[in-house]
Amino acid sequence: MESDIKVYEAQNKTGNSILDTVLTSKSLYCQKISLTTVADGALLDFMDAMDICTIFGNALDNAVESVLKIEDKEKRLIHLSVSGERDFVLIRVENYFEGELTFQEGLPRSTKGDDRFHGFGVKSIRYSAQRYGGTVTVTAERNWFDLKVLIPKNSGKK
Repeated sequence: MESDIKVYEAQNKTGNSILDTVLTSKSLYCQKISLTTVADGALLDFMDAMDICTIFGNALDNAVESVLKIEDKEKRLIHLSVSGERDFVLIRVENYFEGELTFQEGLPRSTKGDDRFHGFGVKSIRYSAQRYGGTVTVTAERNWFDLKVLIPKNSGKK
């Protein structure tokens, strides 16, 4: 019964069934992490399902991987939001992190070692955002990693 309750609690109702599925699968995967979500998924209705999966799947995979390295379970924090900001959709994924990051061309370099085989997640996010005339910015300050995707509302794919 406890596992059934956890499955029910992990379900998300954002207003976008694709985003709900991605968030629910990630919530079930990362039950040892504090994942908070405030998302108006209806704002994403103009986007292809693949782009929604690419942006949120990669962003959450990277955040989960980062916070699972943190020993202090109280610091395993991920915040995800989708909101309307004027004529834009703002997607934001923040997570606590420990360590140092280096950036190349505005994106963090992979922490997995060989760049030839890693670092495609954030590049894929940027590619999906650019298909709609959007941008991606990444900052890392005071132990907080902040990924922002800004896409013009109802822009349609380019």
